[in-house]
Amino acid sequence: MSQPPKNPLFSREMGLSARFGLYVLASLVIAGVEARYDVLHSVRVGVNGLLGPVRVTLARPWEWLREAGDFFVIHGALQAENRRLRQEREHLLAYQLDRQALQAENRHLRASLELPRPPGVTPIHAEIMQTAPDPFMHRVIINRGSTQGLAAGWPVIDGAGLVGQVTRVFAFTAEVTLLTDKDQGAPVMNMRNGLRLIVSGTGTQNLLEVRFLGMHADIKAGDWLYTSGIDGVYPMGIPVAKVMNTSQAHGAPFIQAQCRPLGGVGRYRQLTVLRPAPASPVEKP
Repeated sequence: MSQPPKNPLFSREMGLSARFGLYVLASLVIAGVEARYDVLHSVRVGVNGLLGPVRVTLARPWEWLREAGDFFVIHGALQAENRRLRQEREHLLAYQLDRQALQAENRHLRASLELPRPPGVTPIHAEIMQTAPDPFMHRVIINRGSTQGLAAGWPVIDGAGLVGQVTRVFAFTAEVTLLTDKDQGAPVMNMRNGLRLIVSGTGTQNLLEVRFLGMHADIKAGDWLYTSGIDGVYPMGIPVAKVMNTSQAHGAPFIQAQCRPLGGVGRYRQLTVLRPAPASPVEKP
């Protein structure tokens, strides 16, 4: 049979309030001594030295998470900035191309206006609307027709020289056959020696020919050919072509000269039609 525990006569344990007061008193004493003599500085330094690596190690995962979040945020911002810069680059390229086209058109118009007009003609400015769909026909359609007073047979020039001739006229449009067409030709004169020639189209872009020349014809590379004006269609003095080279066909008794047209055949949109002056009536004797 168990014996009931005997309560001690005198309790040696301190009460909770007494211990709390003792701890508070000890804390105040230590705080006062520390404030007066700074005796715990070395203890703090040692504890910080021991707890520093632990604190860094525990904080490292959070730093990794923050760096990962910053990476994705910066990556998205860079992608958006890259898209914006690409769009601006495309807009700038389109603007640059438009500006270059306008500059080229402006230079051509200035040259066309400054080109000396032959006497007795009236310039009618026109613009190319479309080209012939047949690649073997060098013809274009301009936005001037019989309403503006155009007629077939009138010469067409640009800011550099002769381009072709009006071949068909409609109410508001007209067809211009370019000088490079294989069925087109113009009487010209060699500016070096006054030799009269006929320059013909070859059906090839930027190539003209002077055919069936005598073996002793005085023509050579570098000669400039201008309209002679003897046909009554092309006024005299319009730049036509520059001789590039001369050659002789095998076994043929004649030579031919290859020429480069001076006018912007097939290059520019702005053209000028030369309207001849009305012929004065011939007086009867």
